Order: sequence, then structure tokens, then C-alpha cells
Amino acid sequence: MGNKNRTVLVTGATSGVGLATVQTLKSSGYNVVLTGRNPDKVAECAQKTGTSGYVLDVSSETSCSKVVAQVEQEVGPLWGLVNNAGIWLEGNFETHTPADIRSVMETNTLGTMLMTHAVLPGLLERKSGAVVNVVSTAALYCRKSIAVYSGSKWAIRGFTGCLEVECAPKGVRVMGFYPGKVDSQMYASAGIDRDLQIAMSPADAAGMIEHMLSDEKMLWGHVSGRSAHDYA
Repeated sequence: MGNKNRTVLVTGATSGVGLATVQTLKSSGYNVVLTGRNPDKVAECAQKTGTSGYVLDVSSETSCSKVVAQVEQEVGPLWGLVNNAGIWLEGNFETHTPADIRSVMETNTLGTMLMTHAVLPGLLERKSGAVVNVVSTAALYCRKSIAVYSGSKWAIRGFTGCLEVECAPKGVRVMGFYPGKVDSQMYASAGIDRDLQIAMSPADAAGMIEHMLSDEKMLWGHVSGRSAHDYA
């Protein structure tokens, strides 16, 4: 089966790693579906990349199931899912509001689980396909000021590892990509100033995601990457 017959849905795909992944996968011949929360950005990026675009709120069970059903009806059966949608939160834990905490957990953790829950039955029925969860190096170590974000990603680390074992015998690969600092708008959107001159590019991250999807001989369980300049 060629990549052109493989439809892959990417969440959080209107900027950064998500948008770069859409572009990279399309260049590799995949039939890519771009999703995001902002209708204007979805329409703009879908037109720019020449892909199908759908408005999706991964924190909503209804939105996840509705969009997946709509995509499979209008575009075709899904072969792959890249769970990339995420929110950054930084600062002392006691300074965060309950709403801040809930927003991060519902998007980063619950959103990944809900989207996987909506897509996985079709993959298992066809005994083919792959899920790549974009996790973070924040799920590989602990440091101050990122308790909520790190917690949301540690949960997905465990979730991904368990599904890897559960789904591999059934013909479906579930894998985790753990990028370090990426030159994207994630920090600025959270009001955080970062020196991104030393960060990896979204295209670098997208290239690894494409490789994980395409190399079907391998289950890339804990793939971590960061720019060499990040250690300077």
C-alpha cells in the first residue's frame, strides 16, 4: 500500500510541529487531514498546504468522535493519527488557577486519550496503522516550574507505553515522540520568553514523526530528540 492511500490526521496542526508535520507527510505522499481549534487558521492552513481541514477541540469527546466520523466518511478510513495538540504552562504550581490546570490536562492528556479512543477501533478492525503521540522531554525528567505541564505529559508517557504493548500484537503501532525545546509559538502563546535560537526546528521534529510512521519494521517506543545547540 502506497502512502497516497494512507490517511493521517494531525491535531494541533495550524502552527509549529503540527503544521510542519502536515507539510512533511504530504510531501511523503500521505493523504493528510489538518485539524485545529481556530476555524480561520484551519481554513488558511488547509488552503496553504492543499489538505483537508477540520475544526477540532480535542478536549471535547463530542468533537473528537464527530470529526473522526466525518473525516472517515468524507476523506476515507484513517490509517494514522498524530496527537500533537498541546498547551504549555509554566510557573510555581500554587500560582496557577484551577482553570489553568484543567485546561492543560484536558488538552494535553485527555485530548490525546479521547482522539486515540475515537480513531483506534478502526485501526484495530483493519489490523493496520499507527498512532504517534507527541509527548515531551518533560515526561523524561522533573524540574521546577512545569509541574502541571510535566504531569500532563508523564500521564501520556504511561498511556503510550501501555497501548504499545496492547496494540502491537493486533497490527497497530502506538509510539511516543519526546522532543526537547522546539522553535514554535507554544511558549509565546503561554506568555513565556524563551531563547529559541538553540531550539530544534518544527521541520526537524516533523521529519522524525514521518520516519516513525513510515518505518513499519519498528515500534519507536521512546524516541527523544533535541537540537545539539540546546546543550551549548
